[in-house]
Amino acid sequence: MTETPSAPAVQGAVQDPQANTLAIVGFILAFIAPPIGIIVSAIAVSKAGKAGLDSKLSKWGLGLSITFTVLYLALVGAGVYAALSLPTAAM
Repeated sequence: MTETPSAPAVQGAVQDPQANTLAIVGFILAFIAPPIGIIVSAIAVSKAGKAGLDSKLSKWGLGLSITFTVLYLALVGAGVYAALSLPTAAM
């Protein structure tokens, strides 16, 4: 009885669990606290790059964090401008 050789197991790229966790945390922080999300996502992108991996989740987290931070700053700036342009009440 001859045995047929089995196909070799396909080895996928092993992703660093810590970089993957940072990517998830950075993506979530993009919605909750965007400035912190920028930092965490940037670290995740860096770790994935050093490992030779392409972490799309960390790149999305970084992009969203930057976008939301800019939007929040624009809203705060518009609010400050509106508050300063209010007429003063005469007593």
